[in-house]
Amino acid sequence: MIELGLVVGLSIAGALMARSLKRARQDALEEGDGKNDEGGDAKKDAKDARKDERDKRREEAKKARDDKREAAKQKRLDKRGAKPKRTGPRGLLIGDVLLYADTELWLAGMIELDEEGFVARLFPTPGSSRGTWVVQLDDSADEVMVGDLTDRVPDGRVPDELPMGGMRVSLRKRGHATVSADGDHVPHVTEFAGYVVLGGPGGRTLVVIDFQGGDRLAIYGELLSKSEYDLLPGGD
Repeated sequence: MIELGLVVGLSIAGALMARSLKRARQDALEEGDGKNDEGGDAKKDAKDARKDERDKRREEAKKARDDKREAAKQKRLDKRGAKPKRTGPRGLLIGDVLLYADTELWLAGMIELDEEGFVARLFPTPGSSRGTWVVQLDDSADEVMVGDLTDRVPDGRVPDELPMGGMRVSLRKRGHATVSADGDHVPHVTEFAGYVVLGGPGGRTLVVIDFQGGDRLAIYGELLSKSEYDLLPGGD
């Protein structure tokens, strides 16, 4: 009887111990899963933080590029600046129209030469049948030439005399000027240019502009008297 009691007691004790071991293993597994979850969350948080940092750097780089472009744009605008108030004679301006013979000469753009004072203004006149350029040779526009581009000027230094269209033109003035340009239909210009003006019988005139580091612009035509054209101001 005593032996039977011992056997039953040992069986119960073994069962309780087995249950305790099983619960301990289960608790250990659950604890391990919790740690794994915590580790996974930490990795996810770190990954999200790195992504946020990359996005932040991209936004900062984009803003820096945009700011740089805007600064460059503003610099160009500042360099162009407001047009200074004109002093002295009005002369011809962009937007003016000259009514000459049977055509209208619309002054679409302007190249201006200055050498410690007025040298010339050259205006492209697109669409005209009587000349593709108008050139103002004095500040009051008493000398106005209508002409076209010519390639009959030899390369190199322009001589003091040249045969042009069956007659000779000779030197009137020569120098170096600063250049400014505005408007439409204006060819590429540079900041400085050499210029030569030659004249001949009947008001025949040749104007040659050699842009420093650029191309040559040569215009041949004839001077107009003010009685030969009407001016419709459009550039005020």
